[in-house]
Amino acid sequence: IDNQWYNADADYAAFGVEACYFTDKKRSLKSLDNAARIMAYLTKFWKINYKNEMPGHQDIQYDKQDPGNLLEACGLGRNTSIFDGYVAKHIDGVKAPKVSKKKAGNKGKNKEKPKSKPSTKDYQSAINYMYSLKGKFVDFDNRWAYQCMDLAVDYVYHITNGKIRMWGHAKDSILNIFPKGWKIVKNTSDYVPPVGAIGVCTYGIYQRYGHIYLVWDNSGGTNTQTVLEQNFDGNADTPAKLRVDNFYGTTHYIVPSFVDEDYDVNKIKTVTTRKATNKYNDKRVPKNLVWSKTPHYIAKADSAGVTICKDVKNGYMKKTNLVYKAGYSPFYVYEVREGWARVYSESSNYWVWHERLIITKEYKHNETRDGKKASKQTKEMKKIAKKSKNKLSIGQIPPKRLSWQRKKYFAARADSFGATILNRHGGKGNYSWNMTNTTYGKGQLFYVYEIIDGWCRVHGPSDNYWVWHERLRITKVY
Repeated sequence: IDNQWYNADADYAAFGVEACYFTDKKRSLKSLDNAARIMAYLTKFWKINYKNEMPGHQDIQYDKQDPGNLLEACGLGRNTSIFDGYVAKHIDGVKAPKVSKKKAGNKGKNKEKPKSKPSTKDYQSAINYMYSLKGKFVDFDNRWAYQCMDLAVDYVYHITNGKIRMWGHAKDSILNIFPKGWKIVKNTSDYVPPVGAIGVCTYGIYQRYGHIYLVWDNSGGTNTQTVLEQNFDGNADTPAKLRVDNFYGTTHYIVPSFVDEDYDVNKIKTVTTRKATNKYNDKRVPKNLVWSKTPHYIAKADSAGVTICKDVKNGYMKKTNLVYKAGYSPFYVYEVREGWARVYSESSNYWVWHERLIITKEYKHNETRDGKKASKQTKEMKKIAKKSKNKLSIGQIPPKRLSWQRKKYFAARADSFGATILNRHGGKGNYSWNMTNTTYGKGQLFYVYEIIDGWCRVHGPSDNYWVWHERLRITKVY
């Protein structure tokens, strides 16, 4: 456990006993006696001389104390030798279990060893599976949408035949325990990662949560690599796709045991990759929808269930105790503002995140309104939509779109997650966003001149510096 927690490589182990203490002295004494019995059993089992080979009694962890607290609660002072005396009291009353060293008889010799399933796939099968992930939305844990870790967890889970499910953030992946033969290799300037390995970024802008990807092609040698990844831009809304990477931030590679660096990956058979599935499956509630006095849709909760929220101030949502399980229906949808769907009634202050709702029925024009009044209704709805449009106000998350202007729209500060600056590349309608090494902490002040698909132009009207709008809170409107 310590090796995993501290990323160490010790070849020895230690054990200990934890005991509780209480305000009730009688209960504390019982706890002390039980702990001493267990320690007596363990020292006998491991053939440890409790008189001089049981040092212990140390503050090993910041949240653990030596037995002095327990002893004091028992009214015995804090001298740890008292605990040794309790162990001595029970040492002759326990028997160490005998470990049988008998060899199997003739019957045992004739028995065939059970054939266990291989712990991992072969190299070709693993890479074929990796190829099949391209273009797929992978949300392994059904939480937080399509994170980079979801792709790696899915890949490892598959190639280990469901035996290993990685835990933690991307940076924690190198602390996971993998099957025998797997290696965690530190990245160096002359290392060329093999195809099928898993790259882990823990440096620079990736220091907080990390980033993780699969090595798709290593023909770039030590200069570049082609990787398959999700959530490179931090939006968690795109499928697994390829990117040419320059190794920035990569500190480790997780290399499965079956990887053969001399293997000719050109021998790998062509596989039919899975087609990218629409994130909403053409049935999800859209991200924006004008207010209507009558419902636009009837929807049901998706597999993650639904939690009802209330708008407490300028788009800030607060969870309520209203929770619905997967498949619950009906939810009547009257409006959607920046992803938040108004449900129950046209005037209620109950909202559900749009990705949690699957449309089961879409109301047609003549099902919800008098056809003769359609024109008038449409004009009225436009007025209402204009009035209900999110305005720039202090404390609000900036909107997803604002046209460019020379003067600043508003001032905003970074939220508790801080902000990373990105650069924009490409032409109109085909923009791409690349992370820089510039990061800011909570409270950093920015001036915003334009917003494109959620990306806020900051610093100056002609600067190519952009911050994701959800990382900002408006502090002053000009």
